[in-house]
Amino acid sequence: MVKIKSFAKVNLCLYVLGKREDGYHEIFSVMQAVDLWDELTLSKIPRGIRVECDDPKVPLDNSNLSYRAAELLLDRVDIDSGVKIKIKKKIPQAAGLGGGSSNAAFTLIGLNKLFDLGLAREDLHPIAEQVGSDVPFFLYSGQAVARGRGERIKEVELPKDYWIVLVKPNFKMSTYEVYKNFKIDLTKKTKKIKIRFEKKEFHKLLRNWKNDLEGEVEKNFPQIKEIKNRLRKAKAIKSQMSGSGPTVFGIFKEKPEEKEVRKLFREDYQVFLTKPILLGTEIFQG
Repeated sequence: MVKIKSFAKVNLCLYVLGKREDGYHEIFSVMQAVDLWDELTLSKIPRGIRVECDDPKVPLDNSNLSYRAAELLLDRVDIDSGVKIKIKKKIPQAAGLGGGSSNAAFTLIGLNKLFDLGLAREDLHPIAEQVGSDVPFFLYSGQAVARGRGERIKEVELPKDYWIVLVKPNFKMSTYEVYKNFKIDLTKKTKKIKIRFEKKEFHKLLRNWKNDLEGEVEKNFPQIKEIKNRLRKAKAIKSQMSGSGPTVFGIFKEKPEEKEVRKLFREDYQVFLTKPILLGTEIFQG
């Protein structure tokens, strides 16, 4: 049996650069792992794949990304066994935090350990890419630039001396619908981002980064803008939507008082106080 932490992420910036022939969008994103996690327990069973979860809204069939990841991996290796994947959820679903993608990636990492497969990250990456665009990110250090549709990962070194407050309002977003409705403004942003990324002081750089999808979501959900404004009033140096939303994050130089921050938002909003982290061997439990 293997227990493993499956961490969330935020998109410190997200630029949509165009639509590809395969229907996906070309993006540029700086992604950061945070210390909010689900817990996965992987164990051997005689045959097949079985998913269990403490959240009844999580699908348990092959539409579940962890199921799909296990299915693809087991198809590629010679193992006369099945696997049970037990998921204890803490990361909100359909929230822009990569919860399902993270579960899939850490399922691959956990199965590699459970079955002593000895596969390198380079072996797992193509499988992760098949499962979903955000999945490969979680195989790396937890700090990266993502390009392509999100599958092209370049690790970067970023400061971790700040706090991140996550606010998840009481509705979900469909990534497909957000991208479908997004109107592309073709620019040469990637070159500018690269220059700024190398030369500017990090906290100043953060203030300039944007999420291109944010404006589209705000049209239908003004709560996003309201959350951003409240986080700024709480002295966040930056507030922005993560991914395709609807979670909004606020970045604080000093640790905020969690109880005071929670008072700013409705009771049915989820609020998490987190830190940026690196992903490493501490993901394994027990």
